[in-house]
Amino acid sequence: MESIINQITLDCLLNKNMMKKHLKNKKTKANNKEERKFYRKRTYNLFKEMITGNDPEDLLPDVKYAYDNFINCCIHYFKTIDNNDLRQAEYKEYDLFTNLDNTNALDMSLNITSNIDSNIDANILLMRSIKIDTPNLDKYVKKTTTKKKEEIILPKQKDIDLTNPELKNKGLKKKNIDNMYEDNSKKT
Repeated sequence: MESIINQITLDCLLNKNMMKKHLKNKKTKANNKEERKFYRKRTYNLFKEMITGNDPEDLLPDVKYAYDNFINCCIHYFKTIDNNDLRQAEYKEYDLFTNLDNTNALDMSLNITSNIDSNIDANILLMRSIKIDTPNLDKYVKKTTTKKKEEIILPKQKDIDLTNPELKNKGLKKKNIDNMYEDNSKKT
């Protein structure tokens, strides 16, 4: 039913040129999905050959460039994920809501809002108030204080090992089949 309503809305509100572009995009997306399904096995086979280093002789440079770009993007993505995970592991003990379940967090938020008794209290919290200073001698007397200079603690750059062998297979499902593209230096 929703698709009929959406189609009627598009027919009535879009001009002819926009409608043609919309239908053309919709048709190309459907064709692309069918082509992906049709060429899935061949694509997978080509990727396996390229990852093992056995590039076909008639391989187009565009495919090689796209493969290299894909591999570089994947490596960058995995490094980012690993870096984030390692940094978040350092702050795991500081997480406020790890030990609380959802009901306790909800109760805490309700307690904060229940402290506001009336509209006047809410207005006082939201609105800025002007404070008028009463004159005293503090404005006329000069005070000098000496503070001990605090040592500036500069942040240290952390060394994170992104080449750790544990990160190589992170997130992959384990199979009992040895693949050709794994390191042959490990013999089990």
